[in-house]
Amino acid sequence: MQGIPSSADMAALMGSLSKGSLDLPRPTNAGYQTPLVPAGGTNSLSPLVPQQLAQTLSIATSSMNDLKLWPMLAKVQAQNTVVEYNRVLKHGGQHSPFISEGGNGILNRSTYEKVATKIRYMAERREVTDQASMVSIVGPSADAIAEETRRGTESLLQRLELNLFHADESKDSNAFNGIIKQIKDGGNVADLRGKAPSAVYLSEILGHLYSAPLYGMVTHIMVTPRVLSELIKQTVHHGRHDQIQVNSGAVTFGAASLTITGPYGPVQVVSAPFLERHDRIAPALGESSVFEGTLAAPSVQVQSVANANAASKFVAADEGDYVYRVVAVGSNGVSAPIDTAAVTVAAGDQVTFTIRHADHTNVKYLRVYRSAKDAVDANGALLIDEVAVSAQDTVITDNNENIPGTSEILFLNFAPDYMCYYQMLSLVRRPLAQISTTFPFLLMMFGAPAVKLPTKMYVVRNVGINASSGLENISDASLLGLHI
Repeated sequence: MQGIPSSADMAALMGSLSKGSLDLPRPTNAGYQTPLVPAGGTNSLSPLVPQQLAQTLSIATSSMNDLKLWPMLAKVQAQNTVVEYNRVLKHGGQHSPFISEGGNGILNRSTYEKVATKIRYMAERREVTDQASMVSIVGPSADAIAEETRRGTESLLQRLELNLFHADESKDSNAFNGIIKQIKDGGNVADLRGKAPSAVYLSEILGHLYSAPLYGMVTHIMVTPRVLSELIKQTVHHGRHDQIQVNSGAVTFGAASLTITGPYGPVQVVSAPFLERHDRIAPALGESSVFEGTLAAPSVQVQSVANANAASKFVAADEGDYVYRVVAVGSNGVSAPIDTAAVTVAAGDQVTFTIRHADHTNVKYLRVYRSAKDAVDANGALLIDEVAVSAQDTVITDNNENIPGTSEILFLNFAPDYMCYYQMLSLVRRPLAQISTTFPFLLMMFGAPAVKLPTKMYVVRNVGINASSGLENISDASLLGLHI
């Protein structure tokens, strides 16, 4: 009988299927499908077992919500590759303003300084195959090009945020100077030498900045998440009983919003994840990050030695054996690391060793990591310095100037007269020429930060924490559950 089957025919068909009486190849159980293998076996024409795909992606790295400095910076349009502005250093001399009867006063003049900021160019190159661009994907982006654009945008903005803090033109000639370098060059730097800050200490700096002759009014204090946790802990341990809040039966440990009262009013403390260096923990031996081209690992030309030096900041508590790990950073990425031999350091010693890189023209700088005291190797070593490369051999010097595992605290004013970002080109996507079956494109940004009044801001370096849980002694990323 042709046409639409009757209800009785459909019932009979379903009954046969449920009993397995029809001669159809079908699996007896679901199991776990081998990718791209038909569900009924290799000789079956049955469809693939449907897979359940989440509608959102699980992100194993930072997100856009972790950007703090970039959204807060005032954006000023730049019309040229060099932006010049005038900085008023003095309104005039501070001599007596009083004159005698009939007098005409003494000539006074303001002091100005012309400052230039070079616009720098940043880009993220991505590509999608023609085949990938033709299929639909499951997730927040409708297609592969949109998804890759989104991931590339996040990657570029995250690296921009990191470099707005830490970039140094002396180590990378294509980079701008980050705000830490610009404020340090202005001279307002304090060194805690690994000690934890306190709210009282931060308040004293606010008072110092507002006093003559600086007259600096800070709007925000930027700290790393670990330092903010330290300050919140202090508000509980050293505060009154009302520092633990009870709201509708829920107990809240610590302050929801932390501010430090300065001479002119409250100043908000902001947690900035990218103020903490993402590369502060040394990569494993043999691990590199080169996605295009090659970048060979450096070699140790002269092994590390320790000799007494007046510039050394190694103290008796630092005495012990150390191993250094070094990676090369170039335009192609980050090389595999190399380790030095262990060196015994005493108080007042300076450690020196020489790193050679045969292809030094493709290396911008070296990242130097130092192990924990008396460690057997450099696994889990922490970043202590970045050294520019200008020749085949580079001498590394360690005076313990930078204490591993510490960070900075920044006292900033985000008013455009104090600090801004000169933007020549906002984020754009530029297609590149297709020379294969891929769709390549660049995500580009042109600009540079300018700290116009560095003497009205402040950097505290080598800031430590007092971690009661013992986390300050853990430098291995795997022990912290980190994937770096």
